This record gives sequence, C-alpha cells and structure tokens, in this order.
Amino acid sequence: MTKFKTETKKEPTLLEAQDYVEGFVERLQLTNGDVMLFNEEGKLNNLPINQKATDIYVKNFGETDCIVGNAILIKKEILKDW
Repeated sequence: MTKFKTETKKEPTLLEAQDYVEGFVERLQLTNGDVMLFNEEGKLNNLPINQKATDIYVKNFGETDCIVGNAILIKKEILKDW
C-alpha cells in the first residue's frame, strides 16, 4: 500500500523526504506551482502504483506516465528554494 501526504505547514527536509519515499527523491514541478516528491528509482524497484499521486500527475501532464511508491505533495505557498 502506497502512502500519499500533502504538506501544507512546512517543507520537509531532504532527509525527511528520503525517509518518506524510502529512497532517493525525485522532484516534479506541477503546472500549478506545487511540487511532488517521490522515489527516483521506484519503477526500477517495482514499487506499486500510487493512484492518488498518479491522478495528480495525469491532471497536470496527461496520461503519459504514472507515479509509484510513496509521494509527497508540497503546496507552492510553503516552498523554499530548492
């Protein structure tokens, strides 16, 4: 079972994000300015599809890919410079 978390109060540190996605973090800028973080090697590691994260991806970019493993959505209002 994959987990999905929306950060609305604070941006996670890199270590917190790595712990949550269980690996190296990939950062995806969404069309509305929000950012999604997920496991960079998730597909290589055969992680299960994260339907909630994939739905957000499809809404932003169309049905071209899917997100696997745990994911974090960071609202643009709380983003710091990466």
